Amino acid sequence: MVFTIDREIFRKVPGLKVGVLVMENIDNTVDIGDIIKSEYAETAGGVRAKFEGVELAEYPVIKKWREVYRGFGEKKARSSIEALIRRVVNGKDLYSINPLVDIYNLASLKFELPCGGEDIDTMSADLMLTFAAGNEKFVPLGETVTENPNVGEIIYKFADTAVCRNFNYRECDVTKLTADTKNAIIVLEDLGGDCVNAERLDGKTAADAGPGLTDALKWVAGKTERLLGAKTTANTVLDDSQNSLAW
Repeated sequence: MVFTIDREIFRKVPGLKVGVLVMENIDNTVDIGDIIKSEYAETAGGVRAKFEGVELAEYPVIKKWREVYRGFGEKKARSSIEALIRRVVNGKDLYSINPLVDIYNLASLKFELPCGGEDIDTMSADLMLTFAAGNEKFVPLGETVTENPNVGEIIYKFADTAVCRNFNYRECDVTKLTADTKNAIIVLEDLGGDCVNAERLDGKTAADAGPGLTDALKWVAGKTERLLGAKTTANTVLDDSQNSLAW
């Protein structure tokens, strides 16, 4: 299978990098609730302290993503990381979906990167991140009615099926991760810069923590391997110089 990013997206969104993990032999039925709750409580406390009195719309990561969306005509859409941060700042817990989703949602908060995941076995063709033609079929998560993305919208798709709309803003029901998922692709989207949360993650400073995207990929892969018994078959970063991954 191949995952390819349209090179024009890198010109439209300068500095974009997409981290990709391909995980196999996942046991997505393991009960890791206590572990996630403990780590979430610690991370959420740090997020609330960091954003106390901060106007979220002006926070650099959130502001950048809003500018990206406006760049391809989306005025109301928001990045998934903005939605997560806003939820935590408002005193709400994260929804527990299933172990793999809970892991990457926690990573999204820790590293301030939009994350998403799809069940590879539900795809009948190669995956792409590209511009929508507008006739792709999209069934929103938890729904049954098919809709279409807007022309020019940046979407993940295979064949004529839109997997995610507006990067990772809206998830498709067809490829969602479930308890039955054994093989998955996880993507993390980065607009550039070091790990902004390094100083509160592992006692590191931003200077010695290294690139946030690389750290985030390592963190998700390690958690999924240790907790869900998965095997990582690909761990890479795609950009304009390398825009595809085959596995």
